[in-house]
Amino acid sequence: MIPPLTVAENLFLGRQPLARWGTIDWQTMTQTAQEELHKLGFDLNVQLPLEQYSLGTQQVVEVLRAILSGARVLVMDEPTSALSPAEVEGLIALVHTLREQGRSIIYISHFLEEVVRVADRITVLRNGDKVATVSREEATMDSLIAMILGREMTRAKEPLDTTRTYEQTLLQVNRLTADVFSDITFSVGRGEVVGIYGAIGAGHFDVARAIFGLYQFDSGEVILDEDPFPPDFSTRYAIRRGLAYVTESRRKSLLMDEAIFRNITMPHLERIGRLVPRREDELAVATPTIPRVNVQPPDPLNPVGKLSGGNQQKVAIARWLAFPPKVFVASEPTRGMDVGAKSEVLAILRRLRDEGYGVLVIASEPETILAVADRVIVMSRGHIVSEMNNENLDKDSLMRLL
Repeated sequence: MIPPLTVAENLFLGRQPLARWGTIDWQTMTQTAQEELHKLGFDLNVQLPLEQYSLGTQQVVEVLRAILSGARVLVMDEPTSALSPAEVEGLIALVHTLREQGRSIIYISHFLEEVVRVADRITVLRNGDKVATVSREEATMDSLIAMILGREMTRAKEPLDTTRTYEQTLLQVNRLTADVFSDITFSVGRGEVVGIYGAIGAGHFDVARAIFGLYQFDSGEVILDEDPFPPDFSTRYAIRRGLAYVTESRRKSLLMDEAIFRNITMPHLERIGRLVPRREDELAVATPTIPRVNVQPPDPLNPVGKLSGGNQQKVAIARWLAFPPKVFVASEPTRGMDVGAKSEVLAILRRLRDEGYGVLVIASEPETILAVADRVIVMSRGHIVSEMNNENLDKDSLMRLL
């Protein structure tokens, strides 16, 4: 897909209908694109650039392009991983429409609720091997999780300690306002996990970037351990003061071709010393952090790109344990992981909380927030719409607030 091109141009890329003299027949291309989208239940202006549409709509266009190329079998690999709940519903409806039209679909996803909704038959893989194939009628969430883990899932969520108190506020955000969010105020206490939940586009990921100095805000303040940050602070300043940030994109934050130890020491080279730190010094700093998060295999010389997604995320967390911060900010900490890897990463975040750190988790998956947060903040369209303790909350109650 080429985002600057129009929807119609993307649909017919490399297969444009031609007029009599060998030029592109723009009228036919536009009309056909409009008609084909309408058949799937989507009415778009196909003359607008694709980049002006949401990720969910772009996904629909990509599917239709495959159909127009003559494909009868579609392989959809994690098609909803970056979509909002409403866009997920739209894509699932599209899958049902395509099935009714007689097309075959291989739907690969770690979102088990989606799999149960769209599939006629479900095959579970574990460690590269087929575990079982079951019909939709035979499948339950518990049975699928058990097959994925190779054991029974005894407890999906740690019980909330309602006696926990937070005598010290580590992070205070006051009336933070920028172009995509407004009047954001919240706090994170020592030994507390605060979760911010919202759909893609709610502005919560940009709030995380702003707190770390990666996104410019117009007004408001960030206070860490009772010390206000200057208005135009940098990421370097935030790190020095005691903030750690694990981004939502592992591939953008980690150097895939570099060894584990170099990824861990990357933000701290100044502290390690020398203009170019010695390899021995870097290994001495990085190696003790690896067992703390259980990276497998635990070889500090292993390239990060050879690790699984869950272990890559552990490295992204371990890099901040070399020089421990006061507050961890983690965006989408379990994105793209299987159930077992998610459980491990969430356990690490809980352990950091129990060790006295403040932890702020930002996610668009309600399951992640419910599994780890002591207190839950819900954002929608750039505003905080609700804040509550994580007591008797469920996925439906969170999604209704969006």
